[in-house]
Amino acid sequence: MIEKLRLWLSAEVNSRFLTDPPYGSYAEAAEEFARELQRSPLPQALQDRVKEQAASMLLTIMEIRTRKILWELSQGRVPGRMTAEEERLVGPIAKIKQAGPQRRRAQDYVVVQFLVPHPAIVTEEFVQIGPFAKGDLAKLPARDARDLEERGVARRFP
Repeated sequence: MIEKLRLWLSAEVNSRFLTDPPYGSYAEAAEEFARELQRSPLPQALQDRVKEQAASMLLTIMEIRTRKILWELSQGRVPGRMTAEEERLVGPIAKIKQAGPQRRRAQDYVVVQFLVPHPAIVTEEFVQIGPFAKGDLAKLPARDARDLEERGVARRFP
């Protein structure tokens, strides 16, 4: 167990980005350590020293990884290869970064042909377009196109 933590610490120290953690979470690492220590025939004094070493290494790993995560976030990126605890820590920040207007996909728009003259309209995206003459074509959000079509003002262009 100590060797596994030592290799993880070494990998983190020698990498600019997060490395693949050998555990899915820090809790999983602690549980494995506790199980192995219970099965160990080491004297109590030695077990206490091993606990100190393992805790120290795990804290150092956490500190290094947290610094890397904060650096990635400051660069506008959401890091990968995180433990479960790191995911919970970064989740709210990632949601904030991803919030805001999303670009619409091309299939979210429909081309319509106006059947009658129509004044300017404000789309669901609060964009003003128009006015339109009979026969004009316009690329509109699908919902706006459907509304105009239902009112008999425009039809979807094939």
